[in-house]
Amino acid sequence: MILLILAVAAVLRLIGLNQSLWLDEAINVNNAAGLSFKDLIFNYSLGDFHPPLYHVLLSTWIGFFGSSEISVRIPSVIVAVATVYFTFLIAQKLFETKTGLVAATLMATAPLAIYYSQEARMYALAAFFASVSVYFFLSLLKKDTLVSWFGFISATTLMLYTDYLPYLLIPIYIVYIFINRKRISIHTKRALVPALISILAFILPWLLIFPSQLKTGLAASAASPAWAQVVGSPSLQSLAITFVKFTIGRISQDNNLIYALLFAPPALFVAFLFLLSLFRLSHFRSFLHYWLFGPIILAFILAFFIPVYAYFRLLFVLPAYYIIWASAATIVNWPPLTRILLVIALLINLTSASIYFLNPKFQREDWRSATAYIHQNSTLATLVLFESNFTAAPFDYYNRGEVKAAGAFDSSPEKIKSFSTSYDKIYLFQYLSGITDPQGQVFRELTRLGYINTTTRDFPGVGFIYEFKK
Repeated sequence: MILLILAVAAVLRLIGLNQSLWLDEAINVNNAAGLSFKDLIFNYSLGDFHPPLYHVLLSTWIGFFGSSEISVRIPSVIVAVATVYFTFLIAQKLFETKTGLVAATLMATAPLAIYYSQEARMYALAAFFASVSVYFFLSLLKKDTLVSWFGFISATTLMLYTDYLPYLLIPIYIVYIFINRKRISIHTKRALVPALISILAFILPWLLIFPSQLKTGLAASAASPAWAQVVGSPSLQSLAITFVKFTIGRISQDNNLIYALLFAPPALFVAFLFLLSLFRLSHFRSFLHYWLFGPIILAFILAFFIPVYAYFRLLFVLPAYYIIWASAATIVNWPPLTRILLVIALLINLTSASIYFLNPKFQREDWRSATAYIHQNSTLATLVLFESNFTAAPFDYYNRGEVKAAGAFDSSPEKIKSFSTSYDKIYLFQYLSGITDPQGQVFRELTRLGYINTTTRDFPGVGFIYEFKK
């Protein structure tokens, strides 16, 4: 049964895998393909504000399998399917096999998990290592063995080298053990200290570099408050949207009232499941709530100092979310009730996933089509401009130097570069202009130089591309 669930998980994660790369993916891929390990670790990672493990693994993968859209996303698919398996193991350890199978089924069909398992970023890998870390942590609580300690130390160390918000699992482990110290063996509590020291020793080389990375990230946030707002500033809305996205994935609605009304039925169902799950609660099983809510609360508080709060960075707590669902669905040994609750849960998951698969609006930025449009309509005297001081990484990925491109600003948002009027055609990308050029300075400058906006095209996620002719 678990093999069938894993097969379904794999199939769902392969559907639409050939989407265009979006901004962050293209930045990752371009650098992983073009930089040495040394530059990836000591230069690129400083500006990316993530630990280096995923970048190094992606670079190695590209060296063997190339940098096509499908190729660079396959590692995320593999570890995401493995996360479904560890969701089964954790639920089985906390409850029984039936709950494990239900939890794995829900995780296999989870719309948010599907979306980020199709992305060449570190979030699926971090969620995998986090689930392995949790599995061995719970194993230690049940039976203290050398294998469990080795698994816990190894998985936790790899998790910490992958992403930063999973670091918040460490204080959750400590708080859980402290609160339940009377129910945990003295040997386990004593052994935890050297285990954490070992993890610290393994992660220390990167922690010595982290202050420089943090300084770079904070400087970038200070220089662009609008960008800091986008990448993770805290608000009650961002806190609420976390659970919305956990439930229905990336689909959304521009009208907030309609969005709330559409989400109301799933929200009531989820609230019912969480209440129902309380009847199966025990001190051991309560770890699910520590795992789910602890990192969310800590990340929200942390974001007041460092802008890191975003629901997708919390993907590593999603297994806890669905295990709680599963525990409610299997609360009584009455198969009809389990089937009814599971069908409703699957209806929510599969409906949301289907909307994502079928509607390009909810998929990734379509840079492939946007760049193809430029190629089809360009001449030797064509220039592509971006309303920033650099070109966009996805355009670079697909353009491959075929059409000349440049950032419109010269080192600062106030200074626009001088453009030769010998170009017969200029394409201006609106992408992120609300952050980089909110006053529309580049558009006005092109108009002043005598260029006329003759055509405007809109591409999903990329936004408007303005065609100017002399």
